[in-house]
Amino acid sequence: MDTVKVICCDIDGTLVRDDKSLSEENIRWIHKAVHEAGVHFILVSGRMVNGVRPFYERMGITGPVSCYNGGMLVDEDGSIVDDNHRMPHDIALSLCDVKDMFPDVSAIIFDGMKWFLETKDCYAYKPKLKIYESDCTVGDFRQLLKTFDTNKYLFMSPVKGRLEEVRAQIEKTIDTSRISFYRNADFMEIMASGYDKGTAIDALSAYYTVEKSNIMAIGDDYNDIPMLQEAGISVAVENAVPEAKAVARYITDTNNNDGVAKIIKKLVFHE
Repeated sequence: MDTVKVICCDIDGTLVRDDKSLSEENIRWIHKAVHEAGVHFILVSGRMVNGVRPFYERMGITGPVSCYNGGMLVDEDGSIVDDNHRMPHDIALSLCDVKDMFPDVSAIIFDGMKWFLETKDCYAYKPKLKIYESDCTVGDFRQLLKTFDTNKYLFMSPVKGRLEEVRAQIEKTIDTSRISFYRNADFMEIMASGYDKGTAIDALSAYYTVEKSNIMAIGDDYNDIPMLQEAGISVAVENAVPEAKAVARYITDTNNNDGVAKIIKKLVFHE
């Protein structure tokens, strides 16, 4: 049986329940894996660092954070290890042009550990304030993009079909070979092509000097598939999309029923 030395775990739909709560059973077995078995437990998420780090505190562990779907790796001291996957300037400006065509749609841009809105009087502000656990900066996106290249461009709307309209417009005006899309619920993320959660596995393999055969990845959604494909030990939760289940070696219980704890118990402690 493979030896698990590093666990790379998605957050939403995998580690946390549907209501975003973290179960005591997951906390107990993650803490046990880290402190008794010496396993490194790393969260790999589309979120920015501020939206990920509080989970480590709740679990009583430390470690690097892989955020922006593999676009940035930050070590436990807050130092940026890898941040080489930002969006090309011209693409970001073109997305601003698309945003102007949909004034009812919220948009967010990111600079490392900071997030930006053009106004707080928008749909995105309150839900993202809760998730990121830090306040945003407000400013004109085109002016802000003169000072940094964004990690990703995020659109949000509660209106059914609106994000599909935004995507259709993007596909009309932007070379889609240079970008990737990730859609979930009420948001759509646009990122530069050439990286994904699979490249996060490569980065963490190098960071810990561990073979990928000793890395376990746990996920549920389409953006987790590259991570599951790159890791030597791949696990999908029962509630995962069929495509994620198809590439996983193991299927554990759902996110609402301590699936992460159960697979750690099985593959790390062989219970």
